[in-house]
Amino acid sequence: MIEFTSEVPFLWRLSAESSEGYCSVSMVVPCPPETQVKDFTIETSVQSLSSDSTRSEKEETLEWNQEDIDLFLKLINQRRLQINQPMEETVRVDLSDPDIIDIINVVAAAGFGVAFTSYGLLNHADGTFPIHAFDVGSTASLNTVKGFKPCVVVDVEDDDVVCVLLDDIDVASDELDLDRLSRHDLLLVKRMDILHPEFAESRVRPGGSTLH
Repeated sequence: MIEFTSEVPFLWRLSAESSEGYCSVSMVVPCPPETQVKDFTIETSVQSLSSDSTRSEKEETLEWNQEDIDLFLKLINQRRLQINQPMEETVRVDLSDPDIIDIINVVAAAGFGVAFTSYGLLNHADGTFPIHAFDVGSTASLNTVKGFKPCVVVDVEDDDVVCVLLDDIDVASDELDLDRLSRHDLLLVKRMDILHPEFAESRVRPGGSTLH
C-alpha cells in the first residue's frame, strides 16, 4: 500500500521503444535510498510519440504535473464512491490493484497519447439520446459503429472533447485508415457525442432517462 503525499513524487519514465520515435511510458514511485528497495515501476500500455530525436534515443524521467495529479485523484475518488469507501484527506492506494493500474493507464494516455479523429467511428449525434453533464475525469459512453463503448473524459475545450477509450474498437473499413482502436487510445469527439456511462454498461437506454 502506497500513501499518496507530496513527499513521495510520482514519476513518468519514457523509454525508447522503436526507431520510429515512439517511447513506452511507465509510472515510477521512487523509494527512499535508506530503504535499499528498488523503485516501484508500473508499465503502461501507452506509447508516446517523441517530439525530438533525443527523447526517442534515451530514457527520460519526468515528474507528474498538476494535471496528472488532479486527474488521478478525481478517478481515485470516483472509484471510492463506486465501492462505498469513505473519503479521506490522505490518499492511500494499492498499486497492485488492477483498477488502480487502469487509472494510471488513463492518466498516462491523457498526458502522452495522440488523439485519433472520430470521423467514421461514431454514429451521428442527432439529439435522440439525453444530454450528459460531464467534466474532466467523468466516465461516459460513445455511440460507435460497433456499439456503445465506455470512455473517460480527459480534456474539454469549447466543443471539442478528448476521451480515453476503456474498450477496444474493431474499425476495419474501406473508409478508414485504422484497423483497430485499443483500450487506452485517445479519441477526439464533440460534446454531443458524450453519453451517460450506463449506455456502455447495459447497451440500452438508462432507465428513467428522458429523450429529447
